[in-house]
Amino acid sequence: MAEESKRKAGDEDRISNLPDGLLNHILSLLPTKTAVTTGRLSRRWRHLWKHLSALNFSDNSHLSFIPYTQHVFLVLLRNPCTIRKMTLDCAHSTRDDYQFREYSVDNWVRAAIGPHLQELNLTLMADFDGSDFNLPKSLFTSANLISLSLCGEICVNIQHSTVISLPSLKMLLINIGHMEVPSINALLCGCPNIESLNLGFSPQSLDKVCIPPPLKRLKITVANVVGAYLEINAPNLEYLNITGITFGQVFTMYNLHNVVEAYLDVFPQSLGSVVALHNLLGALSGTKHLVLSHSTTQWLLGEPHNLLFQEFHYLIRLELILLWFNSNSLLSLLQKCPMLQVLIIQNDKQQLPILGWAPQTRVPDCLVSHLTFIQFKGLRGFPDEVSFVDSHL
Repeated sequence: MAEESKRKAGDEDRISNLPDGLLNHILSLLPTKTAVTTGRLSRRWRHLWKHLSALNFSDNSHLSFIPYTQHVFLVLLRNPCTIRKMTLDCAHSTRDDYQFREYSVDNWVRAAIGPHLQELNLTLMADFDGSDFNLPKSLFTSANLISLSLCGEICVNIQHSTVISLPSLKMLLINIGHMEVPSINALLCGCPNIESLNLGFSPQSLDKVCIPPPLKRLKITVANVVGAYLEINAPNLEYLNITGITFGQVFTMYNLHNVVEAYLDVFPQSLGSVVALHNLLGALSGTKHLVLSHSTTQWLLGEPHNLLFQEFHYLIRLELILLWFNSNSLLSLLQKCPMLQVLIIQNDKQQLPILGWAPQTRVPDCLVSHLTFIQFKGLRGFPDEVSFVDSHL
């Protein structure tokens, strides 16, 4: 009798007795296709999915687009609830489906746009070269949109007549390949309260990206050799990650004193003075974590004369990716990092070291006080490397 009672208790459907609001929240964490199938469980579950305000449509099978379309249209037609969040991630490989896909996606995005939409994640992929999807202009005036993610074959070509008003937008992620800087600046001008920007693009001409002052996190990647200038005046910025950024003769990055973590992959517009990079490092003198890519260290340490580095009073982690190893230039930099705890050196050894740095007679303070972890990647056993390891590690 006791065993039978335990078995019945174990078979009891406790989840179905939860309130509708809680069940809808649980269903919103699932792919929408899975959430819809729960309608077959029992009469209690039959209509719950129709009240979802968070929809997640994902299909990267690269099969025919039509079955995917039928599923999405079914949900949107039977879902009378206003949409708060929508994720649309699809890929296909049939060229004949393209116009139908563009028409379908346009209808789905328009269905999501409204006063309740807070988050939109749109990823469109294809196996062939075709026209990119054009976003509905009404998306750029979504007053309550907080988070927007655009990836893949999407066109963001903002004209002067396009109205941009996204007063609630906090997070913007764009990784769409081709995009011109004027469109980026026009979009950012309409986001007065943006805090996080993740931008990956390939411009056709060199221009200057203007970063909004409220920003707290910035990751920008220029994915081709054209590069882009960057203008920053962001006193609230805490995280900075820039790749493929070009530096001209005029320094345009200010108020970076609150940056805690920085990754720098930058290069000069033409061979010449390292002053602009020196000024950037000075503006980042309060950072705690710093990574310098090979293009940055090549520019910084390739000077034919000794460079007076800025003092990094709070730096505790430093990672250097080097095209050559020169112990004198490295020690000169470490002299300015008195609190350093972690040092990671990656030696790609693609070029011969540039001489001209004076030997350092004093051991950096961090090597005898705070430094607790050193990792040397790509050690080749060259005399300069062995001498550094023997003397300081």
